[in-house]
Amino acid sequence: MNLQPHITRTLFQAGLIVAGISLCTLANAQAYVAFEGRVILQENALHPVHMTVTDGTETMDVELGRTGNYKFFVPVDEKVTLHIASPGYLTKEVLLDTHNAPSTEGVFARTEKVGFDLELERQPEGQLLAYAGPVGAVAFVDCDGRLTTVILNMPQEKIAVDTQASAMQ
Repeated sequence: MNLQPHITRTLFQAGLIVAGISLCTLANAQAYVAFEGRVILQENALHPVHMTVTDGTETMDVELGRTGNYKFFVPVDEKVTLHIASPGYLTKEVLLDTHNAPSTEGVFARTEKVGFDLELERQPEGQLLAYAGPVGAVAFVDCDGRLTTVILNMPQEKIAVDTQASAMQ
């Protein structure tokens, strides 16, 4: 196919513009940490599970698969809280800190992966309980010049929830 010189020049310029925009987008790529795993309910009951990630300002809902599988991404250098709730189960909070996560910027930005499962515990009959604080944390720690992912289990006391105070809020 033989194109007119001005059409060839226009197509070449359009190709350069697309390549330039693509390179700019890749150069500004941000590294993320991918969190993935499964929410496990006691007795393998099928209940709706509500999972959110928040930094205190913005909140993101996380969609769970039919088997309780989840996957979400948090930018590097962020601190967020993961909330997991389901009717009839104690709500859990897990702290996620992506500071110090291994990352590269620009064209070679990559995603670090962290996997962990979460098991929800049933509310006792006739009581409404809550954990006194976060039940876990994930962070990246420098151990002798090597970055290591640390997943902490933080056992918490279960405290009775004042239903009247909760209803007033």
